[in-house]
Amino acid sequence: MATDKTFRGEHYLKVDAKGRVMLPSPFRTVFDLIDRPPPGSGFQMLLVYGGSGRSYVQGFTQEGAADLDRRLAQMPMGSPQHILANAIFVEQSISVDTDKDGRFSPPPQVREKLGLPKEEIELAFIGSGNSFQIWRGDVHRAKRRGEIEALEASVLQGADPLSLFTATT
Repeated sequence: MATDKTFRGEHYLKVDAKGRVMLPSPFRTVFDLIDRPPPGSGFQMLLVYGGSGRSYVQGFTQEGAADLDRRLAQMPMGSPQHILANAIFVEQSISVDTDKDGRFSPPPQVREKLGLPKEEIELAFIGSGNSFQIWRGDVHRAKRRGEIEALEASVLQGADPLSLFTATT
């Protein structure tokens, strides 16, 4: 059963002339339900721009960020996995506040990761369960959709996508 605390769907929004973008309404609802900010205030989100193989920035609620910290603390200190996870999810991340309406300006690190130009551009906010992804809209359409189609062809081989659930039970 779907919950309101899940980031879902594809939402395409424009970065305005002032360099700001609005979190999609369903995502703001998730932040309200999970982090419960005081009335009239914005949201604080963690944006992870690390991971050289990623064409997107991953966003988390405060609760999601705390979960990442817990997972990191459970890893063997000094192990290559811990060092890499720390580099990606701590060093290459930034806390970003929205205004009370959910608008924010992507910081320079995020703009660089996504290759955002100075002029207006469309961003794709993609639900990913307990987190969300921010892509350049054109990159998401060109790259991610092709990746999904190739994976469907390989895994499903023409079968109904609902068969994915029966294969794991």
